[in-house]
Amino acid sequence: MPQSYDVNGAGRQSRETDGSAGRRSGRKKKKNIVLTIIKRLFQLVGTLLLMGLVTGAFLACYATVYIQTSIMPQARAVLAGLDAYQYDENSVIYYWDDNGNAVELQTLVGEKNSEWVDFEDIPQDLINATVAIEDHRFWTHPGVDWYRTAGAVYFMFTGQNIQGGSTITQQLIKNVTFNNDVTVKRKVLEIFTALEFQKKYDKEYTITWYLNEIFLGSGCYGVKTAAMKYFGKQLDELTVAECASLIAITNNPSLYSPYSPLRVTLPDGTVKTAVDYNKERQENILWVMHERDGLLTDEEYKRALNQKLVFVDGFAEGAAEEEEREGGNYYSWYVEAVIDEVFEDLRSMEEYKNLSDKILSHMVYSGGLSIYTCFDPEVQASVDAIYEDPASLDYTSSTGQKMLSAITVVDNNSGYVVAVGNTRKKDRNRGWNDATDSKRQPGSSIKPLASYSPAVELGLINMGTVLDDNPTKLNGKVWPKNSPQGYDGLMTVLQALTESKNTIAVRIMQMLTPEVSFEFLTERYGLTTLAEMDGYNSRGEPITDIGMSNLSLGGLQYGLTTYEMASAYATFPRMGAYTEPTTYLAIYADEGRTLIRDNTPGKEYVIEESTAFYMNTMLTNAVRAGTGTSARLDNMTAAGKTGTTNNNYDRWFAGYTPYYTAVVWTGYEKPEYMSVGSKNPAAVLWQKVMTQINERLALENASFPEYAETVSRSICLDCGKLAGANCGLDPRGSRAASYTFVRGDEPKESCTCHVAVEVCRD
Repeated sequence: MPQSYDVNGAGRQSRETDGSAGRRSGRKKKKNIVLTIIKRLFQLVGTLLLMGLVTGAFLACYATVYIQTSIMPQARAVLAGLDAYQYDENSVIYYWDDNGNAVELQTLVGEKNSEWVDFEDIPQDLINATVAIEDHRFWTHPGVDWYRTAGAVYFMFTGQNIQGGSTITQQLIKNVTFNNDVTVKRKVLEIFTALEFQKKYDKEYTITWYLNEIFLGSGCYGVKTAAMKYFGKQLDELTVAECASLIAITNNPSLYSPYSPLRVTLPDGTVKTAVDYNKERQENILWVMHERDGLLTDEEYKRALNQKLVFVDGFAEGAAEEEEREGGNYYSWYVEAVIDEVFEDLRSMEEYKNLSDKILSHMVYSGGLSIYTCFDPEVQASVDAIYEDPASLDYTSSTGQKMLSAITVVDNNSGYVVAVGNTRKKDRNRGWNDATDSKRQPGSSIKPLASYSPAVELGLINMGTVLDDNPTKLNGKVWPKNSPQGYDGLMTVLQALTESKNTIAVRIMQMLTPEVSFEFLTERYGLTTLAEMDGYNSRGEPITDIGMSNLSLGGLQYGLTTYEMASAYATFPRMGAYTEPTTYLAIYADEGRTLIRDNTPGKEYVIEESTAFYMNTMLTNAVRAGTGTSARLDNMTAAGKTGTTNNNYDRWFAGYTPYYTAVVWTGYEKPEYMSVGSKNPAAVLWQKVMTQINERLALENASFPEYAETVSRSICLDCGKLAGANCGLDPRGSRAASYTFVRGDEPKESCTCHVAVEVCRD
């Protein structure tokens, strides 16, 4: 038993010992698990932190590279554009006289609604009011207020209304460059541009430009014009109350401009106007100036609050519209064309592409530019003598519309546009200029450019080629019709162009294809208003000019201008050399010392001299004996082509002498039937203008350049082959005629269509 006891005791002791050890082992395991979990958590957090640091470093590197390679070059490009001119000096337009001297044609005057004022002439109260309400740390920040920027970011990420974080510098950059798109890239670009801007320019320059640029409603840009508009005062006459009222407008002109038509009915039935809202914001500005910034004493503050604001105009219908220039000081149509071309060219230049249209307009008018033009005063005087005489185009439509006309004249020697004309009444600046802006269907005047010259160039035809004046079919209908109606059968290309046969133009286009014709018009003759593929119309039809009717007969989607047509036609008397149309040759800044743009166009031979020779011969015949007889000149060789559109809505004449090329359009503002009798009014005007030019410049008669290698052959007018004895026995009269060919183009075979036969009279 004792032995058993010992054993059992030992067993109990052992079990007790094992239980105690088990409990200790369990606690140890639990402790190890907790430590493991904590360790794993630290590892996870560490890994996440490391990933965050790596990702952050990667993003920081990416952002740095992006800013340096994309943002900073754009920011510097903007500053380069702003540096290119002086803002407050009138630009001058010049032309060259016969002795090579620059002669002033026009001094441009900045727009009436924007007048520059220097820093020392801006009232301190106006500057204080601006800084107080728009950017109270303006004088100390580097162009960007990082506190306000951080606040704006916070509001954005917390889903609250985004509060404005832009400084005066940023607002200035936005006003003169970028649009108002709310994008991260635009904001980043604006920030870095502002930082670069403030490194380069001091605060006085920044606030001066800002106050001259801000829009203050009623068509006013800048505080000087606005002070006169609203209070009838010069800037130095403004009180602090009026300064605060003026600056109140810029936050939202449609709400705070005293002349805004805004009227708001409140729940209690009272009505608040823009004048009321302006007063509320003015009082807020005064409070900030007094309470926060200490810029006004108690007495000055109370006096400003109690001053009654008297606006000189009061609200009237149309008061917010931009006023027209006083005194009828309107630029000529040629100067208008120069301004438009300069503006568009500056906008296309890399260094100015980020500038707003408003600042580019300032640059053109008030940037101190010297603009040298192609203007010829004698030729322009000849145009004006006809186009300013109401009797030159005395037609009125059945609905009372006065007929309009436009003309562009090109010097054949240089290829430059030397004069433009317009019968439209000049009652404003930067208005509609029919010579450069009106796109009208050209009718048959497009045939030499679209059908005849490309086919000659490609060797498909020459002027002795015989084609059939008979209609084809289009959509199951007989087409096209001639004008006058009727078909004459077989005829030469020379006769077809002389008589403007629509059928022959279509047959040539079938040989040529519209695709090839389109390439000639756009790539060789520089016509930019043709539609290649501009979608589909409401009937599901493609909007394109690559079609038979469009190109062979001039039924274009949008039309052409006299400006581009004149340069295209001038290719013929220039023996194949095309020069892009332009009214100016160069722009300089800094009193003519710094070249901004060299616009002298180059000369490119787009067709062979032989092609030009054929076209000159055929178009001369069209004026001598065809549809263009109204354009014939005394003692001067003339060539050209008429154009009439469907329903007789438009009439054209595109013609040239050895000296000048001119294209004339006539029609009504709203297309309407032109009842003008048998004479084409465009050809009549062309003849009058060219007669004036010839007489004024005492030009001697001349011929178009001859082609070196030509041969004359008598051909049969019915088959185009060498004429035989039988060709003279045709019952209609002789069918033989002498044609001049470029050597190698002349026919080699004799006529086979006139055959002698024996007729039995019985």
